[in-house]
Amino acid sequence: MARNSSLLILLASLYLMDFAIAKIPCKTEVSVPGMALKGFVFKKVPVTAPHVCDITCEREKICQSYNYVIGEKSCELNSRTKEARPDNFQPDDLRFYMGRISGKSMYPPPLGSIPKLPALSCQEIKLSEGKDSISKNYWLDPTDVGSSKLVYCDMILEDIDECKGSNNVCDENANCSNTVGFYNCTCKEGFTGDGRSCSGKLVACFKNKRRKNKSAKCIYGFSDIDECKGNHSCHVNAKCNNTLGSHICECQPGYTGNGQNCRGEFNFFFNSLSPFAIVISLFLCDNGLSEGWYRFVGAAGTKMQTTRVSAYRCGTDWPGWLDDTHPTVDDGEVLRKVCFSDRTTGCKYSTHIFVKNCGFYFIYKLQKTTGCPSRYCGTD
Repeated sequence: MARNSSLLILLASLYLMDFAIAKIPCKTEVSVPGMALKGFVFKKVPVTAPHVCDITCEREKICQSYNYVIGEKSCELNSRTKEARPDNFQPDDLRFYMGRISGKSMYPPPLGSIPKLPALSCQEIKLSEGKDSISKNYWLDPTDVGSSKLVYCDMILEDIDECKGSNNVCDENANCSNTVGFYNCTCKEGFTGDGRSCSGKLVACFKNKRRKNKSAKCIYGFSDIDECKGNHSCHVNAKCNNTLGSHICECQPGYTGNGQNCRGEFNFFFNSLSPFAIVISLFLCDNGLSEGWYRFVGAAGTKMQTTRVSAYRCGTDWPGWLDDTHPTVDDGEVLRKVCFSDRTTGCKYSTHIFVKNCGFYFIYKLQKTTGCPSRYCGTD
């Protein structure tokens, strides 16, 4: 009697499964009585009827198939299909097997398509997906340790292509050749190493102007010289950029030219010094200056004095003068000392400022003076 009951349940199950499948166009999955997929059950769930297994499997993203346990009325959800693991598809009189079905013609994620469903190999993906498998990136966990990685599977070779995309472990100056189960890295001509690391040699190509066809002439096996180290042709106010077999000179911000000759830009921001002189009693003082670039104009003269100025000159007690020479255009911005004369022959105090030659005039990066009465002194 028990055997007849099991047979009735099995027949009912087969009827229900075939009925469900008929409603899905182009879906040809059928239940397989007396067979089960072993070794890939990730969850066991009690159910009231066999068709509930399909709904339960649908809710699990990694469910690829299930075994229905007839006597227990339970589902064993599998992370693989019988196609992917034919050796694990074994006889079992107490179960029947069913591939995953969806009521909305939406198929399960293909094996290896998501990190939570990694395949053991590219071959396993091809067995699972059949003609739908194409060469592209898949998630694999070859050692089955729960750590998936994205690799490129060549479905013709049914193997990982170590030379594609992020799989490539060869040096950027090496050629990668893929073989079944392995790959080779070989340094390109002009480079040396084991292929995973290539260095020491560079390739320099130059235009051969003497030839009529002006074809490129490449010289291999020579180390590139960094022309920016030591002496080079770039201006002091230019940046030197090393290139393969040459170098490029670029003028620094605030300068114009071809890099080998750089002049200060004439529209460099500056202020007139005169308006910032503050009258304290009968003396003038520059303690109201905001730090910035200034140019001497008008009654202030055209440039800062470079020899000692006696006290009580330039309308103040302690006049400030440049205790050095003015720079040339080629010098760029230079640091200079400013001395504020005392009443004898020394400096009451001193400070340092930046000075720049703009070709037709000088500009000075000034800051407010310390106390009063002191002032920067200009001359013609």
